[in-house]
Amino acid sequence: MQELQTYYYNQGNAVRKEEVYVRPTRSLPTREQREREKREEALRRQKITDRKRAAALRKNRLLTGYMIVAVIATVSMLVGYVALQTNVSTRMDHVAELESQLSKVNADNKAAESRIATTTNLSEIKDKAINDLGMVYATSNQIVYYSVDGSDYMSQYHDIP
Repeated sequence: MQELQTYYYNQGNAVRKEEVYVRPTRSLPTREQREREKREEALRRQKITDRKRAAALRKNRLLTGYMIVAVIATVSMLVGYVALQTNVSTRMDHVAELESQLSKVNADNKAAESRIATTTNLSEIKDKAINDLGMVYATSNQIVYYSVDGSDYMSQYHDIP
């Protein structure tokens, strides 16, 4: 192994002094001191661990609260959605039922109109009105024309002559 030698050069009138480093003598700790230090270190670590655990517990409680609120909001939205879907399907069924009733009524009306059209003879009605009831066609002097002043209806205060 090689030794490392250090050479100093004198610059000026100051000569460096050789420094001697002396280690302070340290007495070895006693068994009680070592145990006490271990207990103190364990207590210090336990306090740090307890503080970290308490902080984590506070964060977990807050996070749990947020999660519960989020779950409740999600469940309520899903229940509302299912309720809306049920309502829509119920209404669609009701509309389909009403449409079937409407088509049935329309079919009945068409059948009644057809039956009336086939059973009614206009020449018989005219003959009965003229011969049995004494009705005649209106003459030109019996027809009266009147105008309405832009309104939808007309109030009649006297009999029309």
